Amino acid sequence: MMFDCIVLLLAACAGFIGSLVGLGGGALLVPGLVIFLGVPMTTAVSASLLAVVFTSSAAAMVRGRDELTNYRVGILLEVVAGSASIVGALAASRLNANVLQFVFGIVLLAIAVLTLRKMRSNDTRSLPSHAWATALNLDGVEIRADGPRVYHTQQVPLGLAVMSVAGIIAGMLGLGAGAVKVLSMDACMKLPLRTSLITSNFMIGATAAAGSVVFLRLGLIDPSVAGPVAVGIVPGAILGSWMVLRVKTRALRLTFLAFVSLMGIQMLIKATGIAS
Repeated sequence: MMFDCIVLLLAACAGFIGSLVGLGGGALLVPGLVIFLGVPMTTAVSASLLAVVFTSSAAAMVRGRDELTNYRVGILLEVVAGSASIVGALAASRLNANVLQFVFGIVLLAIAVLTLRKMRSNDTRSLPSHAWATALNLDGVEIRADGPRVYHTQQVPLGLAVMSVAGIIAGMLGLGAGAVKVLSMDACMKLPLRTSLITSNFMIGATAAAGSVVFLRLGLIDPSVAGPVAVGIVPGAILGSWMVLRVKTRALRLTFLAFVSLMGIQMLIKATGIAS
């Protein structure tokens, strides 16, 4: 009973932070289950994939997100990410738990470094649209306090390449790979951060669902863990999705940076056994 209550609370926190910064919750849920509750890595990954599906669905229930979601970009990128997620899930079922934890930590720290570089770079959203973006009608409108502003999508091939990596990470590590998706849209394709976060939440459910099918077929999903996770993550995700519409962009980026850095360090410590 105590275990279920802790998992419920952890899932609610993961859903809140995940939907707030476009991660889907897996980046908090997996380390929490593994480090604090001693859940096997494969079990945590499979439960996290299901949780990400629920996070994405819950986030979609919040009004005001539709006008910020770039559905054309999301669907285009998801075709690549969903396919790659199946490859990642198959790899995860065959890799050692310490290897998965180490890869998890490295990926999160790399994302933190790239996010920090993005914060120091100049805004390039006044650049003309990429040829692929024009052909596929991927440009959009950012709703700002001073009125609507058209943004032009950049470097579509690079965004697709990064998204294939995101899909593999999603299936392998139990994430919606929202961190990589946000990075792809924000840093590579030059979408506004808020649009990137909300579009990421739209996408992560489909990516995670593709990977979770593999774990389901292999019988690696533990209902005693996945059940409380699925129940707890929904209210947290709804609250986080409501907050993302009201928090300033810089605060969102700093939260994103701090969160992935902390989780990355914790997973590296767990994988290398430094703390033992």
